[in-house]
Amino acid sequence: MIKDYASLKLGLRRSAGVAALVLGLLPAAVAAQAADGDEQPPRPEGEIIVTAQFREQALQDVPVAISAITADELEQRSVKSVLDIAQSVPNMEMTAGGSGYGAQTNQAFIRGLGQIDFLTTFEPRVGFYVDDVYYATTYGSVFDVMDLERVEVLRGPQGTLFGRNSVGGALRLISAKPRGDDSGYFEVTTGSRNRYQLRAAYDLGITDTLALRAVASAKGQDGHVKRLDYKCVYPQFGNQQVGGIGQGPVNKRSCEKGTLGGGDSYSFRGTLAFEPTPDLVFYLAGDYTRERAESSAEIILDTQTSRINPETGVIGGGVIPPTGPETNGLARWLRGLGTTYYGFDVSTPEKLAAVAQSFESTGPFSTFARYGNARVGYENPSVGTLEAYGGSLTAEADLTDNLHLTSITAYRKYYGDFGQSSLAIPVQEVRNALGHRQFSQEVRLLGSVFEGMLDYTLGGYYLDTRTLNPARVQTEGFTNPLDFFSDDTATLESWALFGAIDLRPIDRLTLSAGLRYSNETKTYTFNRDYSPSGLGFLNFIAVGENHDDRFNPRFSAMYEVTDDLNIYASYSTGFTASAFNARPFGATGIFALQPEDVTAYEAGFKSTLFDNMLRFNAAAFLTKFNQLVGTIRDPVYRGGACAIFCNENVGNAEITGFEAEAVLRPMLGLMISGNVGYTDFQYKELLATTQGLTLDSPQVRVPKWNLSGAVQYDIPFGADQLITPRVDVSYRSDIYYSNDVRAVSSVQPGYALVNARLTYTNEDLGFSLAGGVTNLFDKYHFTTLTDQRESFGFFTGVVGRPREWLLTVRKEF
Repeated sequence: MIKDYASLKLGLRRSAGVAALVLGLLPAAVAAQAADGDEQPPRPEGEIIVTAQFREQALQDVPVAISAITADELEQRSVKSVLDIAQSVPNMEMTAGGSGYGAQTNQAFIRGLGQIDFLTTFEPRVGFYVDDVYYATTYGSVFDVMDLERVEVLRGPQGTLFGRNSVGGALRLISAKPRGDDSGYFEVTTGSRNRYQLRAAYDLGITDTLALRAVASAKGQDGHVKRLDYKCVYPQFGNQQVGGIGQGPVNKRSCEKGTLGGGDSYSFRGTLAFEPTPDLVFYLAGDYTRERAESSAEIILDTQTSRINPETGVIGGGVIPPTGPETNGLARWLRGLGTTYYGFDVSTPEKLAAVAQSFESTGPFSTFARYGNARVGYENPSVGTLEAYGGSLTAEADLTDNLHLTSITAYRKYYGDFGQSSLAIPVQEVRNALGHRQFSQEVRLLGSVFEGMLDYTLGGYYLDTRTLNPARVQTEGFTNPLDFFSDDTATLESWALFGAIDLRPIDRLTLSAGLRYSNETKTYTFNRDYSPSGLGFLNFIAVGENHDDRFNPRFSAMYEVTDDLNIYASYSTGFTASAFNARPFGATGIFALQPEDVTAYEAGFKSTLFDNMLRFNAAAFLTKFNQLVGTIRDPVYRGGACAIFCNENVGNAEITGFEAEAVLRPMLGLMISGNVGYTDFQYKELLATTQGLTLDSPQVRVPKWNLSGAVQYDIPFGADQLITPRVDVSYRSDIYYSNDVRAVSSVQPGYALVNARLTYTNEDLGFSLAGGVTNLFDKYHFTTLTDQRESFGFFTGVVGRPREWLLTVRKEF
């Protein structure tokens, strides 16, 4: 039978004060445990094993702030995709990109560090790993949670072992490995808005040394925002040219022509395990995914014709001309093409205001987004596609009793596209495509010497990527229509050497040290063609190249106070590779940015109390984040290259915070969990002058507080049968989507989401039936807010999913 090898079988200011307080209370808790432990029921749960340091270790023995979520927990939490994991992990946020960034883009943040852009001019600040294969782009990283063994979320810089661009932390997905026991399952889910999902897995034992695990999934759901036909709702405005490409068939009774926020996909993964000897095993894995994703569920919250932002006072594009403030993109369009070609009557200020207001969404889940421009024959479907596939070969070898070798060779490729559109008129239409391929090779040697006193890890890593980004940008909201093509390419060659040791000089004390050397070379070719606008003299092709190398050390100490309490402290560093100004409007706008550097200090404890009835872990941290990249709008900065906008290293900041996780099992079958995270972001120095950015500016997309909790109870129901009710609650405090504190509309007020699930399980038959409701109280909220009123003339928001129900039937064999 094939073994389930995972790894070697070897054996601060405010937040710091909070951690110290909790640490001070622990001795009393430990004493209470010793006094009353015999009266407590045993914990009905096995020890959680993780591989956060490439070794199989108990979760409580790892000096890293880490959350581990098993496959069973993913099912119990009604998780649809990897994005939902963040609801129950402290100091973690994950959302899909808005229409301008693509629904397949994972905008992940850990401890205040993350990336929203899909362009490879930037680098992710959170590392994505599937079976230890690094995914180099945010686009294509909204993973399914199909057939996972567990998910590990490592918080804080992971620059020593995991390397590139893991300054905020790392998200690790670990797939179930072949066992060769001829087991499997089949699962069917139905739910709100025509939701369906079919999943199946089979673990085939071919021979005593060969096993295959195959997994397949097909799923889909309609979107939760309706796309309405503008001329159907407002026949009094404009002429028939307002229709055209993108309008499609219309339901005349409801004026509906489609949805946003839905999609469908199918995927397959197969893993072949070969164990020629007890000390050697190979895993050959391959996967394929094809996805059709509607654009994100974005609606229009406000429109205006003024070039002055009503909240911030910011003037779009510099000085307002003598003709008055009604000169933003929407006003110019309505007075130009909007009148001459599309027939809008804006002859008076009142008529202009009425037409502009008509483009706003008519309800909380509706939009007029056009997607296309018939005037120039520009097709821009509201549905994007993604085709991704790859494979890896992993070898695990016990060279001696105390020496283990791991080799991972991987290749991945994807191609996808998505469109951006907001209004019923083509003021702004963008279509992006992305093609990416990467090859990686990693080798690790894990050993133990001096009778287990010293464990060590030595390794090397190589990554080679190539990314293509063809796009068409068509914006009519200027003095003259602007229509251009871009055809950018990017290459990256990265290699690293790393090592780490765990030294146990005395009983109960572990001293750890690690060092990684990284060497990276990135080239980015900007290719712009303005010929469709008749501005061919602006065309340019320019190449930028960056080279970075860094030594990133890490040190930690862990002390086992008792058999049930560990305390630790660590120092770690990391960097995000240098970038370029992402969207230059001319050759003068091409310039390189400095790498972002991160230094983090962390202290925490991990405990199992009251005869293992309570698992309680907590950590406090201080992160110094230097040379962080942001967006600048300044008409004179860099000789006018940032008049519209550009990217620049805007400042240095410090982030302080803490997190705590607790799981209590006070009686057989009952589980109560609670998590809390706090993140305080503070700019310490501004490196570039930009509108709205001050030392008091918040970190966008990151709430100060996030809390979550769950209650689950297994109720026996006859022989080998259980009924399990479960309730999950997650809370986020105010979330800012602008770094300008005056932009009060760009704040999502704090909100809570409640999920409920009821599961019937017949263990003897291997059968389960589950019904669930997510967002039980139908809380209306936004996952993105984007204010472009002073430029293009509108303010948009991506709506979170409303209340949804699901029903799942599962049969295991």
